[in-house]
Amino acid sequence: MSTQNQLIDTKPTSQEIEQALINVIKAGLYYRRPKEGKFMQSYKERIRKLRQAEDPEEYVLKLAQTIFPNEDKYNKIMSDYKSWYGSDPEILNSIMELYKLYHKLAKDYFNTKAQVDEEVEDFLSSI
Repeated sequence: MSTQNQLIDTKPTSQEIEQALINVIKAGLYYRRPKEGKFMQSYKERIRKLRQAEDPEEYVLKLAQTIFPNEDKYNKIMSDYKSWYGSDPEILNSIMELYKLYHKLAKDYFNTKAQVDEEVEDFLSSI
């Protein structure tokens, strides 16, 4: 495997996720988002939970899987953020970078329709 491929295949670390979260807060401050407002507080809370996690790498992986259970959800969220923050390019870019990191973590675990079919069978087999 070439060095180029190794760079592409590396998964984001919890430190990279934390820095991306900090960049979202910086962008929020740049646009004078209220520090006590929902936007700023939600990203502050994510950083707090990450810093307090017993295993930060496992924490960001599980969070990424929760945010993006499949590719459809990723595309929907990215589209929503473009419409919500399109007029604030610093915020939009920082959020897009953050969610691209989450996507890199989650994509190997995306649910497929075949997996869902199997889970339904397993789930209903106890009836």
